[in-house]
This record gives sequence, structure tokens and C-alpha cells, in this order.
Amino acid sequence: MTSSSEEKEISRLLQSFPRLSMEEDKQRDIIRQLRQDKALLEKRKGRTTSRKAIGGIAAFLAAVWLASPFLPPSQAPSPPGSQKTEGESRPAAGAAETDLVLTIDSQIQSYVEKALAQTHEAVRPKSVTVIVADPNSGEILGIGSRGKDESESRFDGAVKAMPDPGAAYQIVTLAAAIQEGKFDPREIYESGTYTDIPGEPIKDFNNGIGWGKITYLEGVLRSSNVAFAKLAHERLQRETMQQYLQRFGFGQKTGAGVADEEAGQLPKLDEPRQVALAATGLGGAVTPLQQVAAVGAIANGGKLMQPHLFKQAGAGENSRYMIRQVVSEETAEKVRDILDSVVNRVHGSGVGLRLAQEDYSVAGKPSVIEKTDQQGNATGKYVVSVIGFAPSDDPKVLVYIGVDEPQREWPEVLSWRKIVAEPFQQVLQNSLQHIQKR
Repeated sequence: MTSSSEEKEISRLLQSFPRLSMEEDKQRDIIRQLRQDKALLEKRKGRTTSRKAIGGIAAFLAAVWLASPFLPPSQAPSPPGSQKTEGESRPAAGAAETDLVLTIDSQIQSYVEKALAQTHEAVRPKSVTVIVADPNSGEILGIGSRGKDESESRFDGAVKAMPDPGAAYQIVTLAAAIQEGKFDPREIYESGTYTDIPGEPIKDFNNGIGWGKITYLEGVLRSSNVAFAKLAHERLQRETMQQYLQRFGFGQKTGAGVADEEAGQLPKLDEPRQVALAATGLGGAVTPLQQVAAVGAIANGGKLMQPHLFKQAGAGENSRYMIRQVVSEETAEKVRDILDSVVNRVHGSGVGLRLAQEDYSVAGKPSVIEKTDQQGNATGKYVVSVIGFAPSDDPKVLVYIGVDEPQREWPEVLSWRKIVAEPFQQVLQNSLQHIQKR
């Protein structure tokens, strides 16, 4: 092979994907295709650089390495309620393949793969999933999932609906309460145990002990189940809860362009206790991609964006992927401020998510959910996850990490920090630094 700049770039990319075995003739084919794409893009756009074409090949290599069944945009389903609004344009379903590139960033993908490998080695979970996205555009910058077989790396975990999403429902409940004028951060309530609904009491995670009489703001910062239950049952009630869960995209496929994506299921809200439990994060089934989209709406000012793995080359208008405005920009900003406090205040449940580099302030929320059997009995098995973004005042990167049934360092009370906080910090900080340099 000649030492052209394209060939050097391909060699660099291959080195960043060590498990992708490729013969020299295949590399020549890729370089030939890259040159053709470059020429075509330059002819069509007059300003497209070879770097953009190489970026498309990088994303393609990432896709091959993950061995995941991408769907072309013409086959990817659009999420319900995503019909374009006035002034909004979407990529044409029949767009030529040369106009489309994958959004995956090869460097960020390498951070994702490192986190998958290290987390899998550390806690031997049933599965671990990592997603990195741009909350402003909906672009997926890195994505991966790994099961018990260490050689597997795919998207199954990102598109599979898991019961009881935890933090995502809590964040939506908070946003709904603020949007509807039902949240007073200074109001006092009795934490610990909530008994004002039929059925088993709803308890705070410290075995119902709580923290005495505290403000609703402190309750949210501490991830008090009683605070969220009271907000849903007493303030929002069934119809409003259901409306906001649907508005944020739960129970619907995102149409991200990944095969076998599940729609999930909205929680049952027929009884008051079900409404209260949903606000704490229990009920229904949600995919990580749905969580990324929902929390991304908080990060970007209230806009639900369609997560996507494909985009049109040279297209820069984020509005083409906007589904709808779910809350006002003011509400989104208030929720962002509270999620920042969850990470950066003394009583915040997410203090372990702070980055070592203090230039980046993080907003986010961890979640620890004990799994139950078909009869509703506790199993002693857990799903540990975290979702957050940075910088909290001007989000550029959103990261989700979910670990299903970690086998080590459990059930220590603070072990979620060992399981998901470190990989979250590494992926988020490295991704931010990489984006700054691009």
C-alpha cells in the first residue's frame, strides 16, 4: 500500500479497533471507496473535506467492530408523534447512501469500549451498556453493550426494554411537577415512609428511616422515594403523569436506526399506588435509548430529539431531528440546576459523579433498582445505572451507563459508585476533552 494520507488515516483507525481483523485487500477496498466518496462529496458540496469522508469510514469501522445490525434510515421507523412540525425538515427516506454518514465518533467509541471491558471485568454483570450522545442534536457518538460472553459487543442492551428505569422516571416526574407549577422546593414534608395510599407503604431507600422533616428540594437531592411519590399522587395524579411519560417518548420506539429496537411499555397507572411507584422509577419497561432521549430533552432546553446513528453529510440543522417541545426552556433549566445539585451538593445522591477536572460541572442522577420476580418479590439482584451530562450549564455530552446484575462489591450501600461512577466519569471527561479538540 502507498503511504497516502487516506491510507495513514485508515491505519490509525484500524489500530483504534484492535479486534477488527481486516486483510490488506479489504483495506484497499475501503480506501478506494473513501476516495470515491470524497470525490463525490466534493463535487456535490464543493466544500466537503476528506476528513468528513474519513469520519464516515471511521463510523463504518465502528459499526463493523460492534457487529450490530444498523438499519438504513429508509428502514428505520419514525417514533410515534414525530411528524414534522412547521418549519421542520427531516432527511428524505430515499436519500442516496453517499449522502449519509454514521454519527459514531471513533475516538469516543474507543472510550465506550474501554468502559465496557473494564466494567465487565470488575463486576461480571449479566450485561453492561454504555451510550454517549450529543443532547442538542440527538447524535449517538458512541454506543455498546456487552453480555456475559466477553467476546460479544453489540447493541442489544441499548434497545432492549428493561423494567423499572429508576432515575429517568424521577427526572420526568420532577420536570412535570415544575412545568405544572406543583413543585415548591421550600415546602416541608415528612420523609421516611408514605402511607397515604392503599397497599404497602412506600419507603425511602434507607429502610424507611428517612431524614425527618425536610424540604422537597432536599428530598429530590437525596432521591427520596417519598418525595417523588407524594409529588405524583398528590400533585400530578394519573392523567398528568401518563401525559408526561408519553410526551417524553416512553412506550414508543425512538427510530434511532438500530435493528430490533423495542418500544417498551408505559407503567400501569390504574391505582394510586401505581402512580406513586412510577414516580419513584418503578413500573413499565424502558430502553436506554429512550432514557437518553428523555434526559437529553432536559439538557437541551426541553426539546425531545430523535436519537440517530445516521445523518446527512454536511447537514447541520438540529431541528430536522426535533420531535417536540416537552417542557419549557425555563423548566428544563430549573431541572438542570437541580440535577447539578444532585451531583455537587453535600446531600446529593450523585456526589460520586463529580469530575476530577473542575472545569466541567456535571448534572445527573444515579439509580439502584432491586429486581423482582413475577410475584413482585425481591430477588436480591440489582440494576445499577447512571445518566448525566456536562457541562451542566451548557451541555455538550450526555452519558448513560447501565449494569444489570453486578456480581461483585454488592450489596454495599455505596457500591454503585464503584460500579458505574468511575466509568461514567472517565467516558464523560474523555469525551468532553476530545470534542473540545475537534
